[in-house]
Amino acid sequence: MVYLVGAGPGDSGLITQKGLECIKKADVIIYDHLANPTLLSYAKNDCKLIYAGKIAGNHHMVQEEINKTLVEHSRFGNVVRLKGGDPFIFGRGGEEIIALIENNIDYEIVPGISSCYSAAEYCGIPVTHRGVATSFHVITGHEKVGNETVNYSALAKLSGTLVFLMGLSSAENISNKLIENGKSENTPVAVISSGTMPRQKCVTGTLNNLSALAKQMTSPAIILVGDVVNLKQDWFKQKNTKILTTATPLMNKSIKNAATDFDITELPLIKTVPINFDLFSKADIAHFSHIVFTSANGVKIFFEYLQKSKTDIRTLRDTKFAVVGEKTADALASYGIYADMVPQIHSGLELARLMCEKCSKNDNILLIRAENGVSTIPNILSENNVNFTDMHLYRTETDNSKQELLNLCLNDTDYVILSSGSAAKAFSEMADTSNVKLISIGNETTKSAEKCGLKIYKTADNATAESIIDCIRGDTK
Repeated sequence: MVYLVGAGPGDSGLITQKGLECIKKADVIIYDHLANPTLLSYAKNDCKLIYAGKIAGNHHMVQEEINKTLVEHSRFGNVVRLKGGDPFIFGRGGEEIIALIENNIDYEIVPGISSCYSAAEYCGIPVTHRGVATSFHVITGHEKVGNETVNYSALAKLSGTLVFLMGLSSAENISNKLIENGKSENTPVAVISSGTMPRQKCVTGTLNNLSALAKQMTSPAIILVGDVVNLKQDWFKQKNTKILTTATPLMNKSIKNAATDFDITELPLIKTVPINFDLFSKADIAHFSHIVFTSANGVKIFFEYLQKSKTDIRTLRDTKFAVVGEKTADALASYGIYADMVPQIHSGLELARLMCEKCSKNDNILLIRAENGVSTIPNILSENNVNFTDMHLYRTETDNSKQELLNLCLNDTDYVILSSGSAAKAFSEMADTSNVKLISIGNETTKSAEKCGLKIYKTADNATAESIIDCIRGDTK
């Protein structure tokens, strides 16, 4: 099955619920440049991501290649063709459907919110308004001069709002043609760039200076022509600092909640792969006096394994639990268990020191962590003769499918958050540039990043979302 999904105009919150459900269950996603990268963070770990490009003047894949790719991958399960805006409004979705029909491939269309009206709304401009405009007309601005098929004579006579998509480079021709065909040169116009996005920009003027206005803007952009432009109200607050966070989905959510004044793009660079279920199922979990978690991922997999092995959670009634920090404690609390030990400074080093201080020689500790995680905790426990079992329930792997997307994001990013040594390693392997300010979640991540040849710009005081954002906020003042 192939799903043609409209990703909306830019703001990741403007995708439909059905569109998001399609992304979550997709086995393959073929995405455009205009689709917000954050949407891809909802994809499954094993989902194949294919970049189809389509930047003005630079097509990574021509339409025929995209059609062929859709057909070829349709046999692998659920395929999502993720297109900016709505797939059937100058999105060439119709051509892709024809290719699917010709190859007897089932498909479904999931409409998306179009920039032709939403970008205007984010600038407080209604495309229709009683007594001002009773209609609006959406026109392609992407035509070669001298080869136009648009009927400018008819457009110039319309009293409704004219909306030109993809018309930035043709602004001068649009202005000239409308004026030549009788449209007043004093007709109000607006040019909106990156509509609905935190760096949205809107300039207004009149039809006779449309070309000059367009030169101030960058794609993607729309052009509005009509008296409704005079109704413009500035309600949307711009966010000029752009941050790319490479953390796990859980941590990314916390970072986004702490950074309402920043433009946040979520792009996890690592994926978590559960391992060693057989080892877990054979272990006597109730035998341990303490269970220690170094991440929320470990908590999640531990309880999944408990259920899979049909282990009664009541066997842990006498067990004490220790976690590395607040987010791991929150993950544990979601299962109805509250951590007995949380270090004041959230780090593996401080957690190990706390365990050495609180545990006796009679205690038996189960340490749940990643196979390829740093060895700070087991090293310190061993040095202090603490009795423990080091159990690896998962490993982190670089998600190489994100490489192209990562480098696209880095073209327009001020800061990159590295939330773990694994994320730092993944970034060093996939990023084509280091010309960006790297923010580390803590000293251990900083050390790992430096081993990978990365230069850390700043390190957060504490390994929390709030501390990371405070670190960046202090730098932007």
